[in-house]
Amino acid sequence: MHHLPFKNYMEDAVNHMLNRLGPQYPHICMCERCRTDMMMIALNNLPPRYVSTHKADVLRRVESMEMSYDVEVLTETVRAMQIVHGQPHHNRNEEGI
Repeated sequence: MHHLPFKNYMEDAVNHMLNRLGPQYPHICMCERCRTDMMMIALNNLPPRYVSTHKADVLRRVESMEMSYDVEVLTETVRAMQIVHGQPHHNRNEEGI
């Protein structure tokens, strides 16, 4: 049986939200490590929304989902930014020390 590829739409939604919010919060570090931590925190607090990666399907679904999840994504992304800002890992080793 052949399955179409799929992905969690929320990954793109959180990434997009970080791109939008980053310039508004210049005091919050957006290095790769901090940004990854923010993504993980936000995604762990958001329900997954899987979509087919067939291009036409993705565009149609993303447009319809964007408005309904925007507030939820905004809330969790800001919360993740605050958490990481308070305890950044960018100066720590892999064990967090």
